[in-house]
Amino acid sequence: MKNDIECIVAACQRKESDAQKRLYDEYAPKMLGVCRRYCHSRDEAQDLLHDGFVKIFEKINQLEDPNALYSWMTTVMVNVCINYLQRNKLVFFDSGDMEELIVADHDDDEALDTDGYDVRRVLEAMNKLPYFYRIVFNMHEVEGLTFMEIAEILEIPEITARSYAHRARQILRRKLINK
Repeated sequence: MKNDIECIVAACQRKESDAQKRLYDEYAPKMLGVCRRYCHSRDEAQDLLHDGFVKIFEKINQLEDPNALYSWMTTVMVNVCINYLQRNKLVFFDSGDMEELIVADHDDDEALDTDGYDVRRVLEAMNKLPYFYRIVFNMHEVEGLTFMEIAEILEIPEITARSYAHRARQILRRKLINK
């Protein structure tokens, strides 16, 4: 017997509008949260949310495992956001900054410990990161993408993705400690 998600995905693959509405209603708030992490404004995130759902409904036949729906949708949304940012030149990666950014040893870079800090304070600090650091930090730490995946999406070297994430963690630590 198919579970509810499998039934909704199958109906969406048949382009049934009731199922598409149900999928949208169920996941739009979570996907808006994904978009908000990459956008400057709520309106911009809302536009990208709609673009992302159009893409999801266009490509839902490519979803092989309906139980992976949430992670697949998140990946689609992240890609829509990144493509928008790159298309509109809102994010760029300058190789001139590479000497400052390349970190010799990433193994000593422990995860950012946010325990004991107010969530609003952490989010405020994240939002003050330089834009490209924030994007890579979100992709890796929040969305769970590997550095190789980030490098492919952003079309940058993997070491650059690692360096941006490392630098973002350093900046966040300083901002959280010094407040």
